[in-house]
Amino acid sequence: MEQKIPELIKRIEEEKKITIIFAVEVGSRAWELNSKESDYDVRFVFHRSLEDYISITKFDEQIDVGFDKDLKQRERDGAYIEMSGFDIFKYCKLLSSCNLASIDWVNSNIVYYGNKEELKNFVENNFNRPKLFIQYYCTAKGSLKSHMTSKNINIKKYLHVMLLILNAEYILKFKKLPNTSMIKNLEELEKDIPTEVVQKIKELIELKKNGHGKDNKEIPVLDKYYNQIFERYKSLGYEKKIKEEKSMDINFLNQYIQKLIIKK
Repeated sequence: MEQKIPELIKRIEEEKKITIIFAVEVGSRAWELNSKESDYDVRFVFHRSLEDYISITKFDEQIDVGFDKDLKQRERDGAYIEMSGFDIFKYCKLLSSCNLASIDWVNSNIVYYGNKEELKNFVENNFNRPKLFIQYYCTAKGSLKSHMTSKNINIKKYLHVMLLILNAEYILKFKKLPNTSMIKNLEELEKDIPTEVVQKIKELIELKKNGHGKDNKEIPVLDKYYNQIFERYKSLGYEKKIKEEKSMDINFLNQYIQKLIIKK
């Protein structure tokens, strides 16, 4: 299927009359947590022609499309291959604000189409570490609270919270973007995590890979660890450090867009 996705990308380019800059995988396959039942979550960034941008016609900033296992086009939600793309202007605005999803896209370890190295190198050297850390922390905390409130927490949800915590920990320890792979982040941070937590997470990873991600479970050792981590993060006071970090270089992003569209 991975070999077919570039063909689908080219089909979208032709149908939508756009140029796709890069297309990547996000979600369980990028995290190395996928099972046989896992679908494909493809994200892409595109630009239109200069003529389109200076036209009074309004064009969509986001394109969503899905494909089934037979590669027949359908609605994105619930599709075997879910594709979603942002116009380069929308994407770079999100990137400049250190938006979590936009950084995850450019940091993905699975590239289906195009080239994102110039943008990735820029982000690696310019992202606001405290801001990204807080986003991973708050998203993890919010996810856990939501799952606990619904009383319907399964293996997949426990792992997702841990993935976000590992990303936050990676930024704290190494002061750089985390790996997309949860497996790699766990390996690099294993010595800093209680043994019983590491063992339980590895056990859940194997269950998830074997198709048991939706099995409901209550795991006290993880509940305790997660809440301890959130209390520690709260005490760090990282909100005050956001303004101390340099902002993204808007001039670079402007020049990057202009180079693509005006063909400088």
